[in-house]
Amino acid sequence: MPAPQLSNYVLETATAPGTGSFTLNGPETDRRSFSGAFPNGGLVFYFADDGAGAEWGIGTLTVGTPSVLARTTVLGNTANTRAALNFPGSVEVYNEIPAEFIPILNSDGSLSIKGNRVVVGIGGANANYIVQLSYDFGAAALGYMDGAGTWRYVQPKGDYSTNAQLTAEIQRATTVESNLQSSKYDKTGGEISGSVTISGSGGIRTTYDPGGQVSGQTTNYSGFASYAGGRGGNFGFYVQELTGSTFNGVFSLGFPDGTYRFLGMPGKYGRLNDSAFGNLAYTSDLQNYQPKGDYAAASAISGGTAGNGYYTKTNGILDLVFTITFNTSGGQWVSFPMGFSATPNVFACSDGQHDGQTDTDWFIWGRTKDGFNFNARNFQGSFQIFAKGPA
Repeated sequence: MPAPQLSNYVLETATAPGTGSFTLNGPETDRRSFSGAFPNGGLVFYFADDGAGAEWGIGTLTVGTPSVLARTTVLGNTANTRAALNFPGSVEVYNEIPAEFIPILNSDGSLSIKGNRVVVGIGGANANYIVQLSYDFGAAALGYMDGAGTWRYVQPKGDYSTNAQLTAEIQRATTVESNLQSSKYDKTGGEISGSVTISGSGGIRTTYDPGGQVSGQTTNYSGFASYAGGRGGNFGFYVQELTGSTFNGVFSLGFPDGTYRFLGMPGKYGRLNDSAFGNLAYTSDLQNYQPKGDYAAASAISGGTAGNGYYTKTNGILDLVFTITFNTSGGQWVSFPMGFSATPNVFACSDGQHDGQTDTDWFIWGRTKDGFNFNARNFQGSFQIFAKGPA
């Protein structure tokens, strides 16, 4: 709100305004009119007095024929209210400053208006200073009193170097900023020196989305790696995707010559694979393999002389070959040098030496998983036995 205006020797009359606006009759003798002193629409101080009562405030002037002064803000009246008085007859209307707007110099050097501290605006829209303050350069700083009555001090511009505490604070802040900038880690990429400890259950996670993968394409995602600085060796692990097929886990060991050895965990059910030695075996796989010592000569055959033999096991199937010498009338029981888990197939073949027999001169019956009955013509001869069945 702009400041109300004040001018000299402004006095007019108004006839029976009641509690409304003053319709001005023109200036009194040797006085000036409101329209001659103030612009149209201007805010002006006014006093209105009809001899019985008086009112003062701020009015808004409308210049015309006649001019009108509206009672915009009533500051007070002789009835001790701030309401518009009723003027039933002729009233004098003149321009004067009310006590509410007169500054008073207090004993402490401050200015007050009706008990309120004066707030002085420095500068304005036209960039001109309203009040100019002088500063004693021998003092600590420029002072002012706040609304609570406490003195505050302002360090004048350009005088920072004279204040040792402020200079020290500036130096401290500069050092802190320099240390922060030189030691911080840029999250978009950089290097951390020394060890790093991650507390809590979150751990470390790397994420990489290459986008646009094509079915059948192999993608290696971001992982973790340890490098032997200056030595050329490195070890790491990462996720590998065969797009449209499966995800694999890969451990890689790198060598100074640029070659690698890999250990892969293919999909949900694939066997671990070593790039140097192939698939890894598990304990469950060993049931299909025979210890090395078991490939020695088979044990002697019950009811006959000792004979040579051997066996192999493949995928749970036992192949057994051994020799018997038959010399018993009426047939004999032959036990397998190694037991089967179920009845195997058995075939006999004569060695053809000094027995005078053909391949149809013997027969086998009563097979079980432990052995079989055997008989041959002339009750003599050496025979190769072939047995194959579940181990």
